[in-house]
Parts: sequence; structure tokens; C-alpha cells
Amino acid sequence: MPHPILILAARLLFTAMPAAVPADELQSKLAEFDAFAREHRLEHTVLSMSYAIVKDGRIVAIEGIGWQDHDAEEPTTPDTSYLVASITKTFSAATLLAMDADGIIDLDADFTTLSDWQGRCDWLTNSGIVFRGGVTLDDGYTPPKIDCSAKITLRDVLKMRVLGEPGSNFLYNPIVYGRLSNWVEEQTDKPFTYWVRRYVIDKAGLENTAAGWRDAEAGDARRLLAPPFRHAPEESDNLAPSVLPNPEMNASSGIIASARELALYSIALDEGRILSPELRETMWMPPTDADGEPASYAYGWWVQPWRGQKLVWHGGWWPDAYAGFLLKVPGKGLTLVALGNTDGLHWGNRLHVAEIEKSPLASKFLELFAAD
Repeated sequence: MPHPILILAARLLFTAMPAAVPADELQSKLAEFDAFAREHRLEHTVLSMSYAIVKDGRIVAIEGIGWQDHDAEEPTTPDTSYLVASITKTFSAATLLAMDADGIIDLDADFTTLSDWQGRCDWLTNSGIVFRGGVTLDDGYTPPKIDCSAKITLRDVLKMRVLGEPGSNFLYNPIVYGRLSNWVEEQTDKPFTYWVRRYVIDKAGLENTAAGWRDAEAGDARRLLAPPFRHAPEESDNLAPSVLPNPEMNASSGIIASARELALYSIALDEGRILSPELRETMWMPPTDADGEPASYAYGWWVQPWRGQKLVWHGGWWPDAYAGFLLKVPGKGLTLVALGNTDGLHWGNRLHVAEIEKSPLASKFLELFAAD
């Protein structure tokens, strides 16, 4: 039998919208997605998983599946919260774009004036990790190395175009992106949390979202946090408690939220309560690469085409702890939020190509609700 919440959501949506999608058809699709999500959770060993679907400004499905603990005493709910990891980057991008529009910062300012930049960049250059550039990726692409003497603007960092000649090459780079918060704090003498709350969280009316562990206005976000688990082949259920990842707020990570809160955040974006429609479209407009094709990343969001539709999305991944994503299909008024307290929802997206359709959960959602 379909879940009662799915049936109610379908009826409410049908009565509130023009008769574009028959209620029975929507109910059937919601039930099919829910069954797939439940099977996907088990197959990928996600102890606690929550998801929400938004259609035309309304949450039409929201579910908490599984348990937050090994003993099956704390059931997952739609309000269970998670460290959403790199989904935080979308909050940061909206914050900085709004600050630029208000004249508080200039996105074309020199990011390398950050007080510890030279030391950080030198460390990155010598670290051997892929984000420094010059490392051949599994698909054969070798991005240029970072130039620590080059001028890099905030805009370059927001678009993840910091390697080689700044502004010319895209490679996903959470390390450099994360330092945007430090730059803002040095320039404004206010914590980054203050600006994220002012420009995003408060405008969206999010009552149970934390901008980092220390956020005094977090509501129930920390109390309802699902603890992380790792995959453990040595255990009979392939699960073992994991260490909580860094919960401090920076531009790359730190938001703690539930599927419901991220759905409400998505609705606020669509309604123009966070950014004007024009500025929101700027945020989702990728630059053009040297080959004449649109890049896979805009301002803090992955962007890609899919069957004639524009997809904007961001994943979040803390290895051995949390994973999830926020996927929007603006042309269809659709959003899917999926969060879990293992990294079982992570699908290994490449660092320079947007390909969310390789996530089985995202692919099922797109096939059911976004395909013409």
C-alpha cells in the first residue's frame, strides 16, 4: 500500500494546482519513487535516510526512513537533521552574491589578500592532493597547477576556476572555496555565520538550520542530528559508529539541516526571497570553457543539461559519515532533497563534470517527474 503521507500529499497538490497532472498519476509516481528510495537505502546501507520532493512551491512528499541508531530505538523522521557537507556551498554562494549586490563586498576583489593565503597555497602546492592541479584524474584529464603568485578574485573562487590562469579552468576545489568565509570575516569583522543567517537562513524562514555547530539560533538542528555511521564489512549489518566530521562553519561546509529545511530553502530560492530572480539566474549561469561549451559549475552550484532541461544541484559527502544532494529542475518547478547518515548516497561524481544522473536515486526522480 502507498504510504498515507504520499496519498495525502498527492490529493493536496491536485486540489491546489491546475489539472496538469492527474492525482492518481502523481500518487502512483510518488509511491513508485518511495518504494525505490526504500530499496536504495537498504542496498547502499544507509541507516537513516530522509528525502523531500517539491513541486511548484509545495512539498508534495517528505519521508524519514530507517533508524538513527544501531538499536532501532530512534526512528528517522522528515525533521531528522544531517551534516549536509558541500550543499553548504550553495548557501555561501547566495550569501556572497547578495553581499556583492548590496555593496558590502566586491566579487572582483583580490581573494589572495587573505592573510594566510600564501602559506595555505604553498601547503596546497606541495600536498600532493588533487586540488592543487597537475594531477591526472582517473578519466585522463590533467588540470593545470595552481599559481600561488597569481591574482585570484572571489568570483574565480566561487566558480571553482582557480587553477592555472585564474578564471580559465574549472576543477572542483573545496579547499580554496572554504577560505571564502575567512576572507569575508577579515574584511567585515563579522563571523561568516552572521552573513549566512542574514542573507539566506533568515530570509528563507528556516527555524531549524544551523550554520555550524556553534550557531546559537539553530533551533532543533543539533538536537535532531542523526549520528554518523561508516560501512563496516566486519559487522553483520555492515555498519559501525563513525567519528563526527568537522561541524564548524566555513564557506564549503557546516550547514546542519533536515530534508524539510532544505526543501523550504529551495522554495525560498524559487520564490525570490533569498535572491532576486535575476541574481538567482546569474548564480546558476555557468561560464564558457575554452572549447566553447558551458562549464559544469556556476556560482556554488553544479549545472548541467538533461533531456532539454537545465539541472542545478549540489552534492554533499563526508566520507564514512554523511552524504546527500539537493537537485533542482527549475523549468519543471521540481526539487529533490536526499540525505543520509552514511556515505551510501555518494555516487562518485567526477571533479570536473556534472553528472548527477549517475546517482540511481536522482536518476529515478528525473525519469519519473522530469522526463517529457
